[in-house]
Amino acid sequence: MSPAKKKSPAKKPKGSVKKKNPIVPKNKITGSGKPKVVSFNPEIKIYPTPALLFEETAPFIMKAARAAADARGRFVVALSGGTTPKGLFQQLTEEPYLSLMPWDKMFVFFVDERHVPLTDPTSNYRMAQEFLLSKAPIPKTNIFPMTDGSLPVEKAASLHEIKLGKFFGAGALPRFDLSLMGMGDDGHTASLFPGFRQVNELDRWVVGYYVDEPRKERVSLTFPVLNASRILLVLMEGQKKAEKVKEVLEGVSDPPRFPVQYLRPTDGKLIFAMDAAAASLLKKK
Repeated sequence: MSPAKKKSPAKKPKGSVKKKNPIVPKNKITGSGKPKVVSFNPEIKIYPTPALLFEETAPFIMKAARAAADARGRFVVALSGGTTPKGLFQQLTEEPYLSLMPWDKMFVFFVDERHVPLTDPTSNYRMAQEFLLSKAPIPKTNIFPMTDGSLPVEKAASLHEIKLGKFFGAGALPRFDLSLMGMGDDGHTASLFPGFRQVNELDRWVVGYYVDEPRKERVSLTFPVLNASRILLVLMEGQKKAEKVKEVLEGVSDPPRFPVQYLRPTDGKLIFAMDAAAASLLKKK
């Protein structure tokens, strides 16, 4: 009798269902080998109006840019899309910031991207190009789009990870001077959505995956890279954010309930900057 064929193990389905408990971000303590849990503890800044949010954030970014350029010879940022950064980009491309920003030393990456052509109306790159990159004298060679939608999404993520390795140095975890973030109504940040295994990715720097029909395919930096940033700046505006802001900032965060609660910089600052409408349900201090 011929030996019975072994059944090949069933492939794990791609998608959103993960039954394991979320991984709480940890710091490794050099020497001891014992993990240290990093708490979710953002600095909260509240401004009366969206206009003041952008007016006050612009000089903060300018100072961070000049400090990075003076200290390390370059200012490396990861930008996000959505509607909120538009007001900030407009501020930065007006005086006095247009003259004071070290544009020639600025290198632009992206936090996440829709897997679409660069000219697509939903592209984060297209928005940044329209409101910032086309108006500021940043060398074109200093701008690194994540994807143009021409390759399979996982391949696009792998190629962008290689680009990051070449830019920051072989084996070095990318460290952005500033990562500009947002938060969705479901508590997601970057393109890391609740219930998807990519939230718990610890080895890859960049992931590319199909989310669902409305959100399509996305490419995103992962939390190990984001949390290596010197500054993580999360911008929020509008009453529609208020309920989730309250849940995220005043609710349970250990273990994290929402992807945005995975933002726990290992050696940097985490700042939540918002207008009064987004902060309207927070307890008054």
